[in-house]
Amino acid sequence: MDQNYIYEVKEAITHGGVFHSDDVFSTAFIQILNPDIKVKRMMQVPDDFDGLVYDIGLGRFDHHQKDRRVRDNGIPYAAFGLLFEEFGTLVMSKEDADEFDQSFIQPIDKSDNTGSYWMLCDIISDFNPDWIEKQDRDEAFFRAVAVAKEILVNKFRQINANRKAYYLVKEEVDACKGMVLELSKTIPWEEAVKGTDIMYVIYASERGGYNVQTVRVDGTEEEKKPFPEDWRGKPSDYLQKVTGVSGITFCHNSGFLCACKTIEDARKIAELAIEA
Repeated sequence: MDQNYIYEVKEAITHGGVFHSDDVFSTAFIQILNPDIKVKRMMQVPDDFDGLVYDIGLGRFDHHQKDRRVRDNGIPYAAFGLLFEEFGTLVMSKEDADEFDQSFIQPIDKSDNTGSYWMLCDIISDFNPDWIEKQDRDEAFFRAVAVAKEILVNKFRQINANRKAYYLVKEEVDACKGMVLELSKTIPWEEAVKGTDIMYVIYASERGGYNVQTVRVDGTEEEKKPFPEDWRGKPSDYLQKVTGVSGITFCHNSGFLCACKTIEDARKIAELAIEA
């Protein structure tokens, strides 16, 4: 299918009745791509309908047929996964689209196909009217879509910003000669330092001064070299005394972060941590 189709199609149909996170996020996604598309909720697709059909009708973007598609990891596609597979690279890179499918879409697809619990799916389902209130279900559906759309817009924005940050930080990583990386601007850096010998990263703090942060062992929550045990959670006057650095103001109790007044102070703390 030509990806430009999504920009040109004028109408879409999804199923009516009780809604779930799958059809809600599917609708939010296609509305992000094509804000002018008119989405209808119906129990049956008219024979002469010539628009986009998803989560109903046993077509390309449905998943209720016996020959539904299943990922290599065993998680079946639902409508959201099928739509994102086709159009996801319109909003992010292929690498990020694959990661987004794994981390965000697959739990939704799995929940819709198997009934497995995921909190976000439960939150969306709660937009359905309960048995007591007299609320129009289509109105409730589009309220849920508005929330899902805001979630997706924020996710796409952050993902694309992080991708841009990766390339900017990678240039600084490639130019770094030691185990301490100094960033010229405060941007996400974690992905760009994976697979390197960098132990600490220095960057300007939004609270003022500079932070020195440890780097984690690739693929784990473990820090390569946490700050010394006797620094952690101690008051600034104690830290200044034991380190001899007058500008250190804070060391996190978990040992992953120190705060300093100046970049020179931050450099000294990183040096002391490496030698510790």
